[in-house]
Amino acid sequence: MSVIECVVALSVLAAMLSVVVSIQVVQSARIGLSKQKLIAEQTLNNLAQRVISADESEVVEDTIGAWAQEFEDEQGLPSETIQVEVSEVSKPAAGKRVVLTWKPSSPQLPEYSLVTWRFDWAPTDVSKEQP
Repeated sequence: MSVIECVVALSVLAAMLSVVVSIQVVQSARIGLSKQKLIAEQTLNNLAQRVISADESEVVEDTIGAWAQEFEDEQGLPSETIQVEVSEVSKPAAGKRVVLTWKPSSPQLPEYSLVTWRFDWAPTDVSKEQP
């Protein structure tokens, strides 16, 4: 009778151990995705801050693309991970709309985008009082 009890106990233990291992694998995958998301958000935010603080003449697709390449090199990312799209806008004010997109090499990982705006500064006539 004791051999049968040992086999049943080992079976229950094996089942519980497999559940614990599967939970660990899922948690590990979630942590990896969270790290990737954090890196993507920080990188895109840093690049957007650089765009906002740059001179107006530097806010062109080639220059921002070179900055994105610098960020990729710093973090050891594959080329073309960060993509840049700059377009001219006239509303709500004249300026540029910059779309920064993080496209990971793996199709299983999500894509992240950040849009920043860089408006042209135009002095207004302040001599007239507005009612």
